[in-house]
This record gives sequence, C-alpha cells and structure tokens, in this order.
Amino acid sequence: MGVSLKEIEEYIGIVRWQYAKTMPEHPHEYTVKEWDLEKIDMFNKFVIFIREEGYDEYFYRRKMRYYDIGGYKYWTMGAPVEKTILINRAKL
Repeated sequence: MGVSLKEIEEYIGIVRWQYAKTMPEHPHEYTVKEWDLEKIDMFNKFVIFIREEGYDEYFYRRKMRYYDIGGYKYWTMGAPVEKTILINRAKL
C-alpha cells in the first residue's frame, strides 16, 4: 500500500479543499494535485489508497470507488493515477 491511515489523515487535514460551485445539487469539495507541488507524491499515494482500500458505489449509472474517513467520503474520477488531477470529498 505504501501509506498509512495516519499519513492520509494528516494530508487531508493540511491540503486546500475548494467547494464545487458547479454542482450545488451534489455538495462536495475537491483538492487539485497541482495546488501543492510539494505534496504530489502524497496525493498519488492517497489516490492509490482509495482505489485499493475503498468500496464501490454507483453515482447514477457510473460505478465509483470511495473511501470513508473523518466524516467524509473521498473519490476520484477513475483516470489512471498519473493522470488523476483531483480528489473529491463529500460529508457523510
């Protein structure tokens, strides 16, 4: 896996989260890989963690991979790790 749950909790506590204004019917926030170039490695590790340790759930007809931590549900859009540019989260 390459990353501990504690490291992920620390990461999500320090990165910038932006409210997604374009989808008010599905309130959520996102963080962008390029917003903190010093943390790209941790961003990628979190993406891998979500995919390896998470669970599948449908958003409309699209199956997504989610991971719940700290009162939030986290997910990506499914692109390969190297092409993933953001991580989403929504309150549980």
